[in-house]
Amino acid sequence: MIFPCETVSRRILPVFRALMARKLVDRYGLTQVKAAAILGVSQPSINHYLTSKRGRLESLEEMEALEQLTDELAEKVAKGLIDREAIVEGFCKFCRRMRDNPTT
Repeated sequence: MIFPCETVSRRILPVFRALMARKLVDRYGLTQVKAAAILGVSQPSINHYLTSKRGRLESLEEMEALEQLTDELAEKVAKGLIDREAIVEGFCKFCRRMRDNPTT
């Protein structure tokens, strides 16, 4: 039996982290070390996300919604308005919404 969170952790979470890493580093000028601390991963992981060695998108119908979520969260992080717990909460809300309404 495969639980929904297992699928999310394998398919969607790496894409989420890659999008967040790119936005925090490229758009908002955070260092890879700072982005790693915020996302709770190592600096080499951030480098892998930035160079597409991790978090590559295969096929994801929810991409537009995920892009919007990462835009909102990255901006709030860059402005110092939210912390890692709020990022996790935002992602979990997104995940629940996708599971409850797969077409939205």
